[in-house]
Amino acid sequence: ALFVDSRHAYDYNLGHIKGAINLPLAEYAEKKGTVSQVPKDRLIIIYCDGADCNSSIELAARLFLDGYINVKIFFGGWGEWKAKNLPIEKSAK
Repeated sequence: ALFVDSRHAYDYNLGHIKGAINLPLAEYAEKKGTVSQVPKDRLIIIYCDGADCNSSIELAARLFLDGYINVKIFFGGWGEWKAKNLPIEKSAK
């Protein structure tokens, strides 16, 4: 699966799911090329901060409209992932 972080780049750089790419909802139109090489049937898991964050839902809908057919949402998001001590990484800035 490809994890996609829909949070702002600032938050992504502070920490994200290991191997995730950043595609902020607010910048979708400008940055959707980030996923242009991803096969339309590949499993894509979108996440943001957690259940109180809707950007993952909105980004998943946009990807689906662009032809991606295997898009899921990780509702627990970054908060749940980090709380369970699962693999994370930070981006160098």
